[in-house]
Amino acid sequence: MFRILFLLLFLPFRALYLIYLRLSLLFQRNREVYELEMPPRFEDSYKSFFVKKFQGKEETITRLELLILLKTIEKNPKIKSLDISLPPLEWTLSEFYEIRSELKAIRDSGKNIRMFAKEGGLGTLLLLTIANETFLAPESEFTLMLPSAEPMFFGKFLKTWGIEVQAFASGPYKSFAESFTRGEFSKEAKKNLESLIFSLRSVILEALTNGQKTLESLFYKPMLSADELLSAGVIQGIKTETEFFSEDRKIYSPNYPILYQTIKEFSLFPKRKQEVVVLPIDGGITGGDYLHKNRENGKIEAFSLIPTLKALGEDKKIKAVILEISSPGGSAFYSEQIHQEILELKKSKLVTAYFKDTVASGGYYIATATDYITASPVCITGSIGAVSIRANLQKLYKKFHLNKEAVGFYPFRDIHSEFQPLSKQSILYLESQIKKIEALFYRRVAEGRNIPLETLPKIGMGRVYLPTTENNIVDSLGGLLDAVQFVKEKLGGKAIYLTEELPSYNLKNKIPLLGGLLSELKLLESLGEVSLLSHTKLHWKNRR
Repeated sequence: MFRILFLLLFLPFRALYLIYLRLSLLFQRNREVYELEMPPRFEDSYKSFFVKKFQGKEETITRLELLILLKTIEKNPKIKSLDISLPPLEWTLSEFYEIRSELKAIRDSGKNIRMFAKEGGLGTLLLLTIANETFLAPESEFTLMLPSAEPMFFGKFLKTWGIEVQAFASGPYKSFAESFTRGEFSKEAKKNLESLIFSLRSVILEALTNGQKTLESLFYKPMLSADELLSAGVIQGIKTETEFFSEDRKIYSPNYPILYQTIKEFSLFPKRKQEVVVLPIDGGITGGDYLHKNRENGKIEAFSLIPTLKALGEDKKIKAVILEISSPGGSAFYSEQIHQEILELKKSKLVTAYFKDTVASGGYYIATATDYITASPVCITGSIGAVSIRANLQKLYKKFHLNKEAVGFYPFRDIHSEFQPLSKQSILYLESQIKKIEALFYRRVAEGRNIPLETLPKIGMGRVYLPTTENNIVDSLGGLLDAVQFVKEKLGGKAIYLTEELPSYNLKNKIPLLGGLLSELKLLESLGEVSLLSHTKLHWKNRR
């Protein structure tokens, strides 16, 4: 009843707002081109108004905001051409691939995409090769390196210095420890890594060449000039920046796509929208600091993440949570804690996962608790298993005439010593612990992904690979917006609005030497002003 009265009270104001929107649109008639400069980097943390002013830098947008903007451009029938400028881009491979997929959808909708760049690397070329027309500056140069690896092995070096590293792994493909225990890869680990690299390279070359096999050798070169790319037919011409961005183009204003979409969806009596939260979690998995529970970029800390998940579960307005995961793994103990908290969250919300860059080992462990997994086609995943390493420094100490004497040792106490060699009893104990962790990991995968337990060794034992739906490792391949679309459909296709649950900006992380000198900024960050950045009306929140 109160809501109806409230809507009636503000009805005249909404009518005036609609008139204002339509008048704004009226001034942009007879235009065809929308111009967009890609952001050099994406915003990954919540910044208060005061912190933004303190930095004094041009504001950036989040990746999700850019994706939404591109989707509105795709749906806009008035925009005929999209002119894109590519500055040096500090994006990850999955980000390039995801933006490329959205640009492909725009191109396939019948719009003309024109791009201009002066420099870049593999990712920039992934974007350039999707355009209808691509132009480079005369001096343009691109540095390339396709997926490959040249890992260093410290095993023999460490032994030379008297450092003996013992590894306890749950399978021959769990190769993390081999860098410290061997002088080269084991046959199994090398074969697995080669398979991953060749698969990833195949996906990237398919995109770069648009299926033209004859062009593959071009991208093996370490550097490519504008002339080389032009002669190979990859680009359409060479122009200066002034020539590309000519003044005779009829350009829409920057806010036009959102303005058009707002009018299209406008209603004098707006319906309630269901809130869907996108929660980015990236980094190695640890416990963190129990006394300081603020989430930080590049870290998945159980002591800060679990309270966030609890807060999301208690918020009745939230209908679904999308965990955007990028993690190589970490602590098995804290992975299990996070896994259990996600299961609790599922009791009140729809919980899905999006795999971004690398979601392996503990990263995959926590994801198995979700209802549905969408993965980037270039995400590295798997590594289902466990590994532990222990260094014995006795010989190193003795080289420098140092000695440690065991006093009051008891069974298994040698495990905590970096000097005493492991007893057979301790070795058996550590091996049993690894098997125990592996068994629990397998059980979580079997339960969460509905995979028969007896088949898990075929995809487990530490193997890494690109995600596929055939073995049920993930449910679908796509981008973050595909994950959002799935959630929308599961919620009945009703209107939703997205909230990004970003960690608070922490200047000490950016400049560690400042230490406690800038602790005063915590006060500014805690004020929690509403962000005015997003022209896509994407909400930012920050739960501590």
